[in-house]
Amino acid sequence: MSDPYQLLGIGRDADDSTVRAAYLAAVRLCPPDRDAERFAALRRAFDAVTTHRLRIAHDLFDKNPPTPEGVLHLLETEFSPRRPAAETLLRVLKGASDGC
Repeated sequence: MSDPYQLLGIGRDADDSTVRAAYLAAVRLCPPDRDAERFAALRRAFDAVTTHRLRIAHDLFDKNPPTPEGVLHLLETEFSPRRPAAETLLRVLKGASDGC
């Protein structure tokens, strides 16, 4: 399953009422008779994170591999530029010279 938080357009710290409001808004934009596949994905996402208890269970036990979009999203929210460690630079440079 894709990330239900991303699919519903909510943060991981959303409460029950926010999850419900996001689900209802998404269903209004994409009713089941217009796109049954998208509606089914929205329903699965809502069922996965409806209550606080289900959100905790999802966060603890859902072991889907990360998607490139998910990784980029995490990087852009937590990324702060800094100088790489000397060991990292040496390892990268050594790897680059081995490939030539």
